[in-house]
Amino acid sequence: MAAVVRRIRGQPSWDPIDAVLFPAGFFRLCGWFGPLPADDRLDLANASAELDVCTVAARKLGRRSPGCLIVAGVDTGNSPLRWRGDQMIAAFDATGMIRLARKIFPVDGDTNSHTKPPYLLFRADTNADDRTVRLPNGELAILSACYDAFVFSELAIGPTGKRRAMRYVGLDDGSYRWIEPDEADGLLAMLDMGICELEPTVSLVAIHGFERPGGEVYWQRHGLATSSAALGGALSVGAAHFREKLPHSTEQSPLAAFRVPERQLWMSHHRKGHTFAPLDGFEVALPWDKSVRALVRLFQAG
Repeated sequence: MAAVVRRIRGQPSWDPIDAVLFPAGFFRLCGWFGPLPADDRLDLANASAELDVCTVAARKLGRRSPGCLIVAGVDTGNSPLRWRGDQMIAAFDATGMIRLARKIFPVDGDTNSHTKPPYLLFRADTNADDRTVRLPNGELAILSACYDAFVFSELAIGPTGKRRAMRYVGLDDGSYRWIEPDEADGLLAMLDMGICELEPTVSLVAIHGFERPGGEVYWQRHGLATSSAALGGALSVGAAHFREKLPHSTEQSPLAAFRVPERQLWMSHHRKGHTFAPLDGFEVALPWDKSVRALVRLFQAG
């Protein structure tokens, strides 16, 4: 992160910047955030020294881009009760972490695996206020932890079979129970109500990753482009790890969409990618390990 921020600061033509987005799982913490209220989650995260770099990065970028945010994915290890660890996305300004959103829309493998502990949901995860952050330019951004990007089409055209993956909910006493189908509908209705009231105009998605460029096509069509359509054509931008190699140019696999028409929602498997090209970009590598590289791209909607 420090290397990326250093290079961004060397690009004065990019100023002012509203936010810098990093992939899901960019940080991995101990502890379990799920059962905690929103304020306690923030307090616990802000006490983690591993995340101090985010605040420092926001402070340094803020010297030329006042209010610039750092947004990054934060995962945790399994809970003491053997539930699967948290998958979250956090936003930082120069004072520390200001938002922390925990994944609310799991994939089937998150909750229906014989080899891994299942992912537990909490009612607090549906609070849309905890998922939105005001950018310096005045736009309201909604934060999505990986597969949460697919919830927007679910809210717009659902219900579909995807919500069957919402299987377990945590209780205040530390126990859990099975989620009935109508309760899953209720949880998503609460989230939908909050999103409709807030009307976010930017979607920032921290994605865990793909094997190689080209592996993101499904995500581009059904996650990023469709979330843009569901949010009235909002700018939708994702950041992800590419395990084998990075895209060979700033234009390949952009992981961004903008002004996608509403009809995208109803096109099913005929949905289009509606890729949105970056204005500029560069690669940066760690001096001591050239195999660890980042492709940084600049997007501007207007």
